[in-house]
Amino acid sequence: MTLPTEAELERRTAELLAAWRVRDTAVAVRWNRRLSSTAGRAFQRSGRIELNPTLLARAPAELPMVLAHEAAHIAAFRLFGPNVAAHGRHWRSLMRLAGHEPAVTHDIPVDDPRLPGRPRRRRFLYLRVCEGCGDRRLLDAVRYGRCHGCEARDRYLVVKSSAGPRGRAALERLTLADVRALHRSRGRAAADSL
Repeated sequence: MTLPTEAELERRTAELLAAWRVRDTAVAVRWNRRLSSTAGRAFQRSGRIELNPTLLARAPAELPMVLAHEAAHIAAFRLFGPNVAAHGRHWRSLMRLAGHEPAVTHDIPVDDPRLPGRPRRRRFLYLRVCEGCGDRRLLDAVRYGRCHGCEARDRYLVVKSSAGPRGRAALERLTLADVRALHRSRGRAAADSL
């Protein structure tokens, strides 16, 4: 099956937002081949959605639900403000209005192509640094939301490295200035390949 174009996805998203009575229906929707196990993600402040073309090509029937899931995050932010809970009652209500069950995670199989039938192992470690206060967290998976240090929302810079001891040591040595420099000078793709 051929996946819809980004322009078609943006049109569908604008229709959802209009149905939810969101005034600002402008949202950028992009396919992101770098997503591995995440079906999609939303960036509320910038009004951007990224979708995983590999997973959604395997399960095209899930695309409307995933798009609604991510659009509901942006709609909840625009309707109820920055302190709205990510998967709280407002988000759940918007999902139901769109005709979808408010599922937080997807059930699309995520297999390692080299080992058919076996789930992909996590091979990365992430350094998440709050751009505001410098709060640092080493994580197995990237999590966004409210900062534990300054309570700001989604002001993180993220750098990825291999999950081994050398990768962990490399991430632990990075300062906030180093992380900012990686993102500024080489772009996000280069920062992710530390």
